[in-house]
Amino acid sequence: MPDHGPSTGQRTMLAVLRAGTREQHLAVERVLDLPGRVRDRDDLVIVLTAMLAAWQPLEERLAAAYGWDGSGLDPRLGAAADLLRADLAELGAPLVAEGDGPGVVVPRFDGLAAAVGGRYVLLGSALGGRVIAPVVERRLGLPEGRGTGFFRRVGMDPDADWRAFRAAVDGHPWSPSELAAAVDAAADTFGSVARAAGAVFAVRPTSTRRRAG
Repeated sequence: MPDHGPSTGQRTMLAVLRAGTREQHLAVERVLDLPGRVRDRDDLVIVLTAMLAAWQPLEERLAAAYGWDGSGLDPRLGAAADLLRADLAELGAPLVAEGDGPGVVVPRFDGLAAAVGGRYVLLGSALGGRVIAPVVERRLGLPEGRGTGFFRRVGMDPDADWRAFRAAVDGHPWSPSELAAAVDAAADTFGSVARAAGAVFAVRPTSTRRRAG
């Protein structure tokens, strides 16, 4: 995830998060394999179902996390599960999240630093979505934003969300233990996404995986 500014506080927390979760970030990208995994509309439905299985429990847990009071941040900053549900409805798909179950472990986000780590992962996904959406739309012949509202964050302003996040992170004096807690929570969040999505893909493989099998 790119460096969004030069300030010392931001470099400390966000650069530590970026460096400390590089391996987990790459691992979840391998699991999702986007946009390559999406070759037809059925694939898109499967991917959106997988993303909903990952996103919904994480957003709910993050919104309820302890420590947001006094942080200057909305506990639901950047929440986008509703867009996934809207995309699935647009594609005529049932709202089933097969990966959301007892086998999917969602981080507890105990305290502000851990919540910041989790939010870092979810907010950062919007950056990749901007690249994924146009490829999927061209490949499937979809109008802009049809079935890709989550990737485009339709009706939202990811740049403004990131600026608000950056300003709050920049303005907080983080201790070394808090930095470590944030990295651990971010790594766990990446892992939660990978496990939830992987559980859906195991039940409903996309076309490239069906052919490979």
